[in-house]
Amino acid sequence: MTSKKPPKKVYPITTFISDLPTSLIPQAYPSSVENGSQSRRLVIVGDVHGMRKSLENLLDKVGFNKANGDHVILAGDITNKGPDSSGVVDLAIKLGASAVRGNHDNAVLDAAAEIAANGGLEHFKSLIDTLATPDTPREDLPRDDVSTEGSEKSGPATTDITLRHGAKTYRTALQLSPHQIEWLAKLPLILRIQLPQDVSSSLGSNLVVAHAGLVPGVPLEEQDPHAVLHMRSLTRKSDKEDEFMPDESAGEEGWASEWDRWQDKLTSRTTVVFGHDAKRRLQLGRCTIGLDTACVYGNQLSALVILFNDAKIEHQIISVDCADIPVAAAAPVKEENKTAIDK
Repeated sequence: MTSKKPPKKVYPITTFISDLPTSLIPQAYPSSVENGSQSRRLVIVGDVHGMRKSLENLLDKVGFNKANGDHVILAGDITNKGPDSSGVVDLAIKLGASAVRGNHDNAVLDAAAEIAANGGLEHFKSLIDTLATPDTPREDLPRDDVSTEGSEKSGPATTDITLRHGAKTYRTALQLSPHQIEWLAKLPLILRIQLPQDVSSSLGSNLVVAHAGLVPGVPLEEQDPHAVLHMRSLTRKSDKEDEFMPDESAGEEGWASEWDRWQDKLTSRTTVVFGHDAKRRLQLGRCTIGLDTACVYGNQLSALVILFNDAKIEHQIISVDCADIPVAAAAPVKEENKTAIDK
């Protein structure tokens, strides 16, 4: 088995951008309708990473009610790392949830394709047992792709297959049914939500969900798929003041800060809801909301809840403590990055 791994790749995309159906978007109900004050809500959840119990607890705290029109949207990294990726996907399908693909979901899809192309289920079950999974450095714990996406060391050279991922990613792929893999593969990379234009909104005119981020000044249709899945910061092109390159490193500041500054110059602003950046935890910018609060590391799982209230669109953040066994001890978090439940 070779230890060198090829660069990360984007699994074939079925849908790059999808629009959330209008029927799922919060609207004002006529006062004559029974329980009309209880508008349907959007519940956008940060990185779940296979933590099913935590997701169930979060939906309970939100008071999620599908019968009342509530709708769940998962902001990527639905699978991998945590103990029950299959259970999380099952729950998402049962709830009729929308979602975007995360970098770990992408890795699981690629691993599933690799398994199918190299001997199938039984061969890979024995093959991944030869992979050693090293301890993850404490300072790297909040990074989404440090411990599972192509970072485990390979075992002894017993085959000429070049593995692209670590043992946990292959095990996750093996745990998912063909139907679950198909569901993951159909997820878009970007979900566009057109909020009502004739009412006041705390989220601006347009809302977009993307797992890792977006580059300011680039139309959605021209965003780089790899960046949408992996970016954390931006670097400015040396010869152009207002053009940026996506960067996977944390950087001095996240991409969201530059996105906020860019939106300040526009009359019609777009708010981006994202995950991926567990190191920075909850991020509440003017036009950006980061929801990865590191549940998989024993911290919290968080949701953005959007509702129609008193003739305007409002939102709130709701978080719960991790209810599953974390993959590692929680890394320290700066005081300014703590959620209310941290404090």
